[in-house]
Amino acid sequence: MERLPVGVVVVNWNGGALLDSCLDALSDEPASRVLVVDNGSEAEELRRLAARPGVFVLPLGVNRGFASAANGGAVDARLKSLPYLAFVNNDAVLEPGYLASCVAALEADPGLAAVQGVILDGEGRLADGLGIAWNRRLEAVQLGHGEPPPPAGAPPFPIPGVSGTAPVFRRRAFEEAGGFAASFFAWYEDADLALRLLRSGARFACVPAARARHVGSATGRRVPERKWRLLFGNRLRTLRRNLSASARLSAFLTHPVPLPALRDAVRELGAGRALRTFAAATAAVTRRSAEDRAARRGPPLLRSLPR
Repeated sequence: MERLPVGVVVVNWNGGALLDSCLDALSDEPASRVLVVDNGSEAEELRRLAARPGVFVLPLGVNRGFASAANGGAVDARLKSLPYLAFVNNDAVLEPGYLASCVAALEADPGLAAVQGVILDGEGRLADGLGIAWNRRLEAVQLGHGEPPPPAGAPPFPIPGVSGTAPVFRRRAFEEAGGFAASFFAWYEDADLALRLLRSGARFACVPAARARHVGSATGRRVPERKWRLLFGNRLRTLRRNLSASARLSAFLTHPVPLPALRDAVRELGAGRALRTFAAATAAVTRRSAEDRAARRGPPLLRSLPR
C-alpha cells in the first residue's frame, strides 16, 4: 500500500478504549507516520502504546494541553519532512480513505490551507460538524451539527475554518501561522488558528468523501470546571486577538454574554460554580498578555466574523 505524505498527530491523556479505537482505525490508513503525543497518561496506557506496532510515541510526562502537545508533535523529527499534517482527536475514529480524500483535495487546490472531512456523531448517523463558523453570540460553532450529513459523493465545499477534531493542514500554512496558541491549553485553539489563517488570505474546505465518527468532549467531561473556564476565557481571547476594535465593540454591545453556553455550564456545574467560573475567566482575560498583543500584529484584523 502506497504511503501518503501526511503525518498524523494524536494528542492523548488517558484515552483508554477510545484511544484504542482511534489507533485501530488509523492502522488501516496509509499515513506515512502516526505519532501519539502523550500528556502524562497512566503507566499502563504508556506500556500499551509502546507495544503497539506502527505507532510512534512522544511522552511528555505532564498534561500540557492539546495546543502545546499538538505543536510538539508537528515539529517532531519523525514527521518534520512530510508536507501534510493531520491532527486526530483520541476520541475520533476515521473511516477508510479519510486521509487520502483530504490529501487529494489539498493537492487539487493549492490555495487551501487545510481541509477536514464530515465528522459524524458517535453513532455515525448525524453530523457532529462540517467545520467551524461563528454564531450571533460570538461563539465558535460546528457547522451542520445535528443535521443529516451531505452525500459522500458531493464535491468539497468552502467553510470558514477547520475543527481540531480531524483536520489535515498544509504544513507550510500551519507553520507560517505559528501553529496553535499553546497558552490556550485546549478549546478555541482551532478557532483562533482559523481566524489567524483567514487574516492572511487562507481558505478551507470540507471534503464529504472523508468521514469520521466522534464521541465528543471525552476529556472535557473529566475536568468540567477547567473546561468551562477555558471555553469562556479562550473565546474572549480569540476575539480580541483577531477582530478589529470596532468589530469587537459592535459585537459585544449586541451579545455581551454567551447565554446558551452559560446555561449549559449551569446545568453541568450548578449555578454558583458556573457564574464564578464565568466571572473568573472574564476577569483573567482583561489582563492582556504579550502573546495576545503580538497576535494582533501582522495580517489585517477582521472586521467581522465568518459565518
